[in-house]
Amino acid sequence: MNPKSSQETISKIENELLNIDGVICRHIENSDLLGRGAVSQDILSQLRNFVEHTMLRIYADSANIKFDYEYITEGIKFVKSQGKLKFLRKFHEYLQIVASHYTLDSENSERVMLKYYEYLLKIKNFMFKKYSLNILENLNKFPLDIDKNTQEYYEKIAEKVDTDSNNSTNNDRYYVHKIKPFFVNQRIYYEVTFIPVKGSANKSDRTIAFTTLDLSKNYAVKLWTYESDIQILGKTMPILIIKKWEVSIRACEVENFAKIFGVILKQANNLGEYRGLMDFLTQTGFNLVELLDFDDRRYQEIRAKILLRYNPKL
Repeated sequence: MNPKSSQETISKIENELLNIDGVICRHIENSDLLGRGAVSQDILSQLRNFVEHTMLRIYADSANIKFDYEYITEGIKFVKSQGKLKFLRKFHEYLQIVASHYTLDSENSERVMLKYYEYLLKIKNFMFKKYSLNILENLNKFPLDIDKNTQEYYEKIAEKVDTDSNNSTNNDRYYVHKIKPFFVNQRIYYEVTFIPVKGSANKSDRTIAFTTLDLSKNYAVKLWTYESDIQILGKTMPILIIKKWEVSIRACEVENFAKIFGVILKQANNLGEYRGLMDFLTQTGFNLVELLDFDDRRYQEIRAKILLRYNPKL
């Protein structure tokens, strides 16, 4: 691995990141005066630069670089290859489309910013935990316009998700239909709607559960859930909490896909490669298309690790 960048380079990157952050925070402070639409437009114009310098700061830990624009491209490439940083990869992909090619009106800017709020909060929390950098300090002042009753409902759910220690869980395989983030005390929680893999798509078959886990919607997943309840408006309301999850593509789907290429598999889920691939998709957040889109060297590295871990005799 390349040595870490010099402290001088890191300081320059952090100072530039803090300069951009200062502009964003100043716009947030003007929310009451200018309105959410205008402020959203102003913030959107800064976000791509903000995210790319965040990526450059992370890259500086893994390579000996200089504070120069040419290294931003390398930093983007590096971060997008790291599964644990999938939130930055997704966020940057969104920004490449919106920030590079469109100037949105105030109404559409609001909608986009509400979608981006989750990613900004992830960056804020990650950069503080990793580097003790205080960025987006006033993000909580950005108006989400959630009514009082809904916020109280979310707060009670968040309390249960954080403190309930129920160890009795059920697990089964589902398709995730929808994931909706909500925010309590600058933490991210998710309202997850899912259906059994053998069920229909009728609304009556859908179940809602809550979690802090960042699930994937790409494939069938196995969910470990347990029942709890909250007190709201003088009544007891049952809720379901997701304690654990993993990607769990159905064996029949793998087997049917293999047939396209003339390969006959039986009990694919018992193969070491299958277990390794499910672990990789769960831990990194990558999907199969992204895996195949890696350059040959990166793809072979991942493949070798999976094969070695789950087929140690190879």
